[in-house]
Amino acid sequence: MNTVQILAVSPRKSGEREPDLTSMYVIHRAMLADLRRLTDLLGGAGPLLGARLWATRAYAAAILTEVHDHHANEDELLWPIIERTAGHAVDLSPYNDDHQALGPILDRCRAALGRDRHELEWALGVLLHMLDEHIAEEESQLFPIISRFVPYEAYAWVEKQVAKRAGLAQLTFTAPWLLRYATADEGARLLAGAGAPLRLLYALTKSRYARRERMVFG
Repeated sequence: MNTVQILAVSPRKSGEREPDLTSMYVIHRAMLADLRRLTDLLGGAGPLLGARLWATRAYAAAILTEVHDHHANEDELLWPIIERTAGHAVDLSPYNDDHQALGPILDRCRAALGRDRHELEWALGVLLHMLDEHIAEEESQLFPIISRFVPYEAYAWVEKQVAKRAGLAQLTFTAPWLLRYATADEGARLLAGAGAPLRLLYALTKSRYARRERMVFG
């Protein structure tokens, strides 16, 4: 249930600054890329034993958390802002329907974490297929609406609320994970907007994330 009081906002006026959707593009890229890497790894012929198997399951669990939280944040924070600024220009019900459909497959993925690797591969593959289609539609059809109607400050408010919701344990994964998939220019923009505490957190966690990634993917 959303308990955040949604910002009072009017549509962006022509000539005003457009929202910076860098974080959305990067998290979409990161989710899809790592789901592909995980399904390739789990479906491969190489052994996954001991510490590497444990690390793979833990990494997959972290990705599932990112997928769930990303879509919950859209439902509870971004969608209300879009409805207030661009409700006349877009029907969000197809995106809501997609999010509802993700729930059961996320549950199936979580249930498969402790089971046979190929069951987890199958479940993550279904999730990847669903997200691939959903993200392509979102970026091609919804992002232009956001850029046209949502003010820069309103979108920045959404990003701040998302950061407040994430706990420290999650941010130790999220911060270096996102920067891992950002271009140099995107990374600079993300760090510039993150604030000093998150920049420090990234500096402290990027090496740990790199070791974790190597443990799973080699």
